[in-house]
Amino acid sequence: MSVFADWPWLIPAIGCGVALLMLMVRFPRVWLGVFLLALPVFLTDTGKGISVTEAVGGSVFTLAIILWMLWRLALDPRPLIKGWTDFLLLFFIVAAFANVIVAKLNNVDLVDWGVDWSYFLLMLYYFPFREEFGKDNKSFGIFLSLAAVSSSLMAIHSAYTFKQKLAENVVYAYQIMSGRSAMLGPIFLLCICVAAVIIIQAEWKTKIVATIVLLLNLVALGLTFTRTLWILVLPCIMLAMLFMHKRQNIRLVLGAIGTVVVMFAVGFVINPKIAVITAKFVESRIASSSQLSGGDHSFETRLLEASNAWRKVKESPIGGNGLRARFVTWAPIEQWHNSTAFVHIGYVGLIHKLGFPTAFILFAVLIGFSYRGLMAAIRARHPSAPPLVRSVAIGVFAFIPAMYVNIFMAGIFDQRYGNVMFAFIFMSVAMSENLLRQARLEFTTQQLP
Repeated sequence: MSVFADWPWLIPAIGCGVALLMLMVRFPRVWLGVFLLALPVFLTDTGKGISVTEAVGGSVFTLAIILWMLWRLALDPRPLIKGWTDFLLLFFIVAAFANVIVAKLNNVDLVDWGVDWSYFLLMLYYFPFREEFGKDNKSFGIFLSLAAVSSSLMAIHSAYTFKQKLAENVVYAYQIMSGRSAMLGPIFLLCICVAAVIIIQAEWKTKIVATIVLLLNLVALGLTFTRTLWILVLPCIMLAMLFMHKRQNIRLVLGAIGTVVVMFAVGFVINPKIAVITAKFVESRIASSSQLSGGDHSFETRLLEASNAWRKVKESPIGGNGLRARFVTWAPIEQWHNSTAFVHIGYVGLIHKLGFPTAFILFAVLIGFSYRGLMAAIRARHPSAPPLVRSVAIGVFAFIPAMYVNIFMAGIFDQRYGNVMFAFIFMSVAMSENLLRQARLEFTTQQLP
């Protein structure tokens, strides 16, 4: 009884766990739907330390995917590993678990280590989503509907949080950025890429839904006040245009211009003063991107973090220093030496924690899915491709180069949202491949005399 007194969240965690396990066995799509719809809360928890929602949500989602993987590998005769990228993903999870020995030798708290390792398990949701929602166009449509609701709730939550912070803390105009939250910015950009292509490709009912999702995520992305993400919108859309026809590209360009004009016009109508301040602030944020030294302390912070983390890499290049291993670096903004485990340049951060061999396994997984994404986007140009599948294949691939940039800027390997984003990319690529293959086979069969 003392255990439950010390950790009162264990009782609801166990109850939720049992319920989800029943859903996992009897109604796997319901279980996966619950996971998607819970992401707005699970990914945006802002409690200090390990909050109740983090403990309950993390325990339930981690236990569920572990048990599903064990059940699928042990009892289901169908092959789960369908390529070298699948194998390397599982191999990475096992290799990363071996890092616990390194962490123990470096006096890293094992609870902290376990939390960071559990984030990697979120990538494994790729497998059940691929199995349950990649069978046919109907199940794929259900998946996209759930993803649209989830991403919209994330955007609304981010905008509401921004509004609340402004109401509580902001007195002067220059404080407007204090309400921002850049955490889910890459997910907003991914949703924008997919929704923009869907609007051009799909039927009118789907266009309406995609337009709502696009506008919500555009607002949420703007409120992150993250220059890199703002700038990446244009190259992502331009990359998507390479896989679409001329008329579609014309509609996309006109629609993009119209959307920007309407959003600014609405802003001026609602509150002209705030709109002018925001426009000037956006201009100054983008202009400061060219100041890579002296003026841009954020960039200096990243370089100093990477430099100090790299010194630790040189000391232990093979095994790394352990997940959540700390190092000392200088913080230019605060003007003090800071002990931290976070590295904004994610490539360096992952090598620092796991070592070269294990980190390169994950890098190979990302490269493998990037290649598969490229091939899916190319095949999506075929006339047999269903509109929604074509849109997702093109939109997801258009985001992949931005993903690599975000890893460089935001160190997303040790973040919940980052690993969920990886899983979404993996499952979208795999489902698109399968459905495009089915569609082309049916098309070829129909063409035969």
